Amino acid sequence: MLLLALLGCRDCPQGSTRWDDDGLCHLIEIGDSAAPQTTADDSGGDTSGDSGSTASESCPEKTSTENYDLYPVTIAGTDRRFDSIQNGIWGAEEGDVVTVCPGTYYENIDFKGKLITVTSDQGPWVTIIDGQGLDSVVTLQNYEPSESILQGFTLTNGSALKTNHGGGIYIEWGSPTIRYNVIIDNDAHIAGGVYVRNGGANVHNNIIAWNEATEGGGGMVCTACVGGYRYNTLYENRSGNGPVAEWFWGVADLEGNIMVSEKAYTGAAIRWMKPRGKDFETGYNLLWPHREVVDGSDADAWPEGEGLVWAEAELVDPEGMDFSLSASSPANDAGPPDDVDPDGTRADIGAYGGPDGEWPW
Repeated sequence: MLLLALLGCRDCPQGSTRWDDDGLCHLIEIGDSAAPQTTADDSGGDTSGDSGSTASESCPEKTSTENYDLYPVTIAGTDRRFDSIQNGIWGAEEGDVVTVCPGTYYENIDFKGKLITVTSDQGPWVTIIDGQGLDSVVTLQNYEPSESILQGFTLTNGSALKTNHGGGIYIEWGSPTIRYNVIIDNDAHIAGGVYVRNGGANVHNNIIAWNEATEGGGGMVCTACVGGYRYNTLYENRSGNGPVAEWFWGVADLEGNIMVSEKAYTGAAIRWMKPRGKDFETGYNLLWPHREVVDGSDADAWPEGEGLVWAEAELVDPEGMDFSLSASSPANDAGPPDDVDPDGTRADIGAYGGPDGEWPW
């Protein structure tokens, strides 16, 4: 049985349609209704020795056993199990892999500066972190290095009440790796989806859709940041300014992304202010339907780079959560010419493209 998750508006009636003319939301079916639904505390929630599980057994076929139901988070290669993702993070040591079994987790997690990997066992479509409208779903603000990895989750229902930035993910003073996630239906004052400030995050092969910012940057915002945003699919994020993205003094690479704004939107898709200090790589992005940008205070135009595709993306069925490319999509084989997909052909544009485009689930 599938869990019916209301993504987008927390007060939507069942059966409504996502972002129709009346502003109603869409009812999406994801997840497993029998999966664990957890909250975190600071106690650690460690049941070391209770289950006898190993990394290869971290998420066995779902049974009614007490340890799976109550302790669905593991440290790979150990028999340590936890009752929430945050408690798994608390219990992890440098280099550990925190593995999360399928389910819906009502949490707002913080990496706390740790060099760890937090990964789902079976992918984002069945492993959901629900931020409950309380805060950013995921926070990394303590100098997390590139080896700090978040992968394989649906992040939803985040609302950046503390920082006003980054409803889905808030990153500051670090360079973590964010990959293979579905960041959907979060909100903030600035950056409904992903916010990076004073850091060097590597954000690649994610789906970032239907997030909303009241001020600017519906999908993502880069402020004085380095690193790179590559091979993501940004779809119909909403904001009064720059619904796709805002780039302020950043020098983060921007390549191979699908960037689709709502047709009803009448402004510019991207707000831009010239980066400081050095040039960065940008190009081979698909932008639709609004090609215009809002220039920064220095009045320099957005450096769209080579290979800009300005055409409809022709995704298979985004309303049904299928963001893959149709056979006729202009994003096929349109990425940077030196990049290849896992099948050896020239890279596609979007979340399933590029050298890391073969999602592992």
